[in-house]
Amino acid sequence: MNIESIYAPVTIGTTSVVGAHCTFGYPKEARIRDEQKLPGSQRVGARVVVGERCQLANQVVLHEGVSIGDDCVLEDRVRVGYDSTVGAGTRIVYGAFVCDRVTIGANAVVAGFICDGTRIGDRSTVMGELVHEYTRPHQDWWEVDEEPPIIEADTVVGFGARVVGGVRIGPRSYVAAGAVVTKDVSAEHVVTGVNLQTPAECWSGERLQSLIAHWRAEARRQR
Repeated sequence: MNIESIYAPVTIGTTSVVGAHCTFGYPKEARIRDEQKLPGSQRVGARVVVGERCQLANQVVLHEGVSIGDDCVLEDRVRVGYDSTVGAGTRIVYGAFVCDRVTIGANAVVAGFICDGTRIGDRSTVMGELVHEYTRPHQDWWEVDEEPPIIEADTVVGFGARVVGGVRIGPRSYVAAGAVVTKDVSAEHVVTGVNLQTPAECWSGERLQSLIAHWRAEARRQR
């Protein structure tokens, strides 16, 4: 089977730049399986759209149905799964693996592993791993649709941190590098260790004080 025959169509902004060895419009697994069973039966997959002034570096893979907003940067070896959306001004770095049906807001920074269905809010930074619980490995891979993490706006998930399962991280929170989160986090909390949550107003560490002050100023401005 010539798999290129079922690639999705692609639209790229005229001011955007694309590096070497990129793959756009790669079909999702279900369409490939159907084509294998009945060649020539497949309809055209969902279009890939890349906005204006984007920079897509080398070996970037965008599956069908992906939408990339204006002014985005996708560094080398980034993968974005089918039907995912990336907001304007967002940067995806360090060869991030973004799974399927992921929504990333505007002006975010994303690295690491991002599981299916995750939502990442505007201006958030995710440098760790967002993963499903994976409590039913004995069932079919596609049969189980577990709840994904939700990272709300202006939140940081530090390098090597891991958020597991259908956990919601409230806005303006900071998950420290290497932390593990399996419980919801309220707005404006700092998370360290395993689920150790400290309200930002009680945080005594000096390095986050300017960030916490910025959060407070933004909260007052939005009132």
